[in-house]
Amino acid sequence: MVPASCSLDEDGLSTQVSRYRAAGSGAQLIERGTRRLMIRVSEQTSSAVIEELVAVERSCCPFFALRWEPESRLLTVAVTQPEDEPALAAIAHALGLTEA
Repeated sequence: MVPASCSLDEDGLSTQVSRYRAAGSGAQLIERGTRRLMIRVSEQTSSAVIEELVAVERSCCPFFALRWEPESRLLTVAVTQPEDEPALAAIAHALGLTEA
């Protein structure tokens, strides 16, 4: 599910999903709620990939609150509005953590 407010085109979306797949590969799920998702990204995943993921997401979907803590390898994605909860579920799916 792509939120209506997402500004990525098809190629941009495909590339971003690839970044999420890389972030989720070998990641440890720390927290999963309806409005917040936190994972510990594997050491095998480049910090540069996560930094690019966060930068792109902030530009295309500003309703996401994203936090990347490279020292602890924690990536947090959150939403504040109930209508954005399905978009967060889509992020979990893109990470390979759950069904969309």
